[in-house]
Amino acid sequence: MINSIYFEERLSTCSNEAQSGFKYVETESNDSMSFQHKDLHYLVFLLEGNAYISYNEFKNIPMEHRELVFFPKLSNVSITTSSPCKMIIFSFFALKTSSEKHAFQSYWRLFPNIDHKFATLPFRTPLAEFFDLLILYLQNNINCAHLHEIKHQELFLILHSQYPREELANLFYPIIGKSFDFRTLIMDNYLKIHHIDELAHLSGMGRTNFDSKFKEEFGTSPHQWILKQKAKHVRNSLAEPEATFSDVMRKYNFNSATHFTRFCKQQFGCTPTELVRRLHQSELSQHMQVQVF
Repeated sequence: MINSIYFEERLSTCSNEAQSGFKYVETESNDSMSFQHKDLHYLVFLLEGNAYISYNEFKNIPMEHRELVFFPKLSNVSITTSSPCKMIIFSFFALKTSSEKHAFQSYWRLFPNIDHKFATLPFRTPLAEFFDLLILYLQNNINCAHLHEIKHQELFLILHSQYPREELANLFYPIIGKSFDFRTLIMDNYLKIHHIDELAHLSGMGRTNFDSKFKEEFGTSPHQWILKQKAKHVRNSLAEPEATFSDVMRKYNFNSATHFTRFCKQQFGCTPTELVRRLHQSELSQHMQVQVF
């Protein structure tokens, strides 16, 4: 029997922005964890144990002890443990320093050579030692926002100095861009707006300049990119066992069942009902494969 754990509910609160910061979590076997704050990025560090990850369209990806993985904002994530686990979960709203932003922007030059695949990375020295001291702080109630901010910067210093740039570029692929601030503005707001002109206004640009910068950053037009992202969210939402068409339509601003059906046919080549059937069949097949192995 799987015990469900909502990540934020089992953690003490801190004064960090929107629950961001470091959390130390211990779980039993067959615990299922999910993240409730969709406006935060998450780095998960598995200190001990083994687990399976489901992240958007990626289902039941194995994660072993002393591995780390990244989930960007607005992700649908669940982690199911296959043994007792200890982990650090680090959530953050944005990068803190200009050096962090510069490092992320420098990875943009690697994009033409990256065949992006969602994957975990192994721990490298001195990550384990970093977490040993961090856990000691947290367990002794040294848990203020200032500590989390310092440790945030220290963590990224370790990552940038100990991992090859190609590995970090693949890990953080969803949030890397030529202009980090512009990409962050788009990622934070594209699901909130009803018209692309609203995004242009938020960026402080006219529509022509906005379209040009958007294509430079994302490689396509705002309209095509938003349609693609919306399709991903719709597919991931419909894959949830308790999802209803009305909930998904309301969440993603479909004004009628006809509009929703037309969107699904254009993006997926089938009706919403057929899409749900395919998603559930795929989920069942992958679950059975996990059980076998």
